[in-house]
Amino acid sequence: MHKWCFVALLLFCSCKKNTVISDSPLSPPIVQPPSVNVRDYGATGNGNNDDTKAFNLAMDAADSQKLPVFVPIGFYRAAIVLSHDGLSIIGEQQPGEHLTGGTVIIGKINCNNKRNTSIANLGIDSRGQLKPVDAAAIISGNGIDSIPLHQQFNHISLIGDGYSDYMHGILCQTGSDIIIKNIIVSNFYHGIAIRSSNVLVDSIQAISCGFTSVVIKSAETYNAHTYNVSVNHVTINGNPNDPFSRGGLILIQSYEDISKTENILIQNINSTNAGISCVTVEQTKGVVDNVTISNCTSQAQGDRDTRACYEVSGGSNITFSNCSALNSLGFGFRSTGAVHNIRVINSNEINSGKGSWTGTFTYLQLNGVEIIK
Repeated sequence: MHKWCFVALLLFCSCKKNTVISDSPLSPPIVQPPSVNVRDYGATGNGNNDDTKAFNLAMDAADSQKLPVFVPIGFYRAAIVLSHDGLSIIGEQQPGEHLTGGTVIIGKINCNNKRNTSIANLGIDSRGQLKPVDAAAIISGNGIDSIPLHQQFNHISLIGDGYSDYMHGILCQTGSDIIIKNIIVSNFYHGIAIRSSNVLVDSIQAISCGFTSVVIKSAETYNAHTYNVSVNHVTINGNPNDPFSRGGLILIQSYEDISKTENILIQNINSTNAGISCVTVEQTKGVVDNVTISNCTSQAQGDRDTRACYEVSGGSNITFSNCSALNSLGFGFRSTGAVHNIRVINSNEINSGKGSWTGTFTYLQLNGVEIIK
């Protein structure tokens, strides 16, 4: 049994009675708390003017008054860099997938090195706004693996430029104690990238992401250890015939000799018409250990028949439980490389193009039959 230690953050400050603002179809109605309104500091929200200065002034005022920044419905062109610890930025209404209404930031939000922060109830249109130096609509981290950040991102819709220059919807590159919930992420190379620890990712809709919907990765010196990550309730949709929007997989990966990814829980994934695979565990270098994948369903998976719906390419103590592969172009389940203790329990494979399974498994039970004991 994994021990998951997540720090619950308060999304909103304590509120007094006030006017109920319009509710979003993607989130419940909220009552506007006492707050600093970005419009009072010069923001126009017309989608043309640069509102960055207004956000900077509002964040300074919010920090001095210990209040959240409130962003009414509109389109705000801004590159927002959180200037203080303890800041909350709250939109009036989360927009839908195409960001045609609600509260929309045209730009990006940088939360690096900031603790006890929350971003909620808005959309981010990052098309044409990102560069490799800050290649994410929301970027988080502090340069050190395990320093607690206590950050929360909730009820956010993000759209990007598609399969382009490794751009991310949300990138948590270091630090720990992060909650990501109720996210719509579409048209990014990586939808959500986790290189942090003690992270909860829950209730995600990933649409037409080019490579990954969610990647959990350990890599270089400063994010060499990724652990205690839980990913729950992810819906993946893509177009397998278009490599730029084929629909991303869930990828658990270690990438460098010194890197280690461990204690990962993936559950309740529903992937339809997406390329590559549904879930892949990849020990490129370093170590991947103790990964549980459960209650996942994949339909019509793969952009070519060399793919496997559930793939383990190196790694130890990997368990698939109650997972289904339906009409995959290639294989249902596959294990290759340096693997140890790979188990498939109470799972199903139906009508895969190349085969139901291949590779080395410690235990394999498909379609109610114990194939390997």
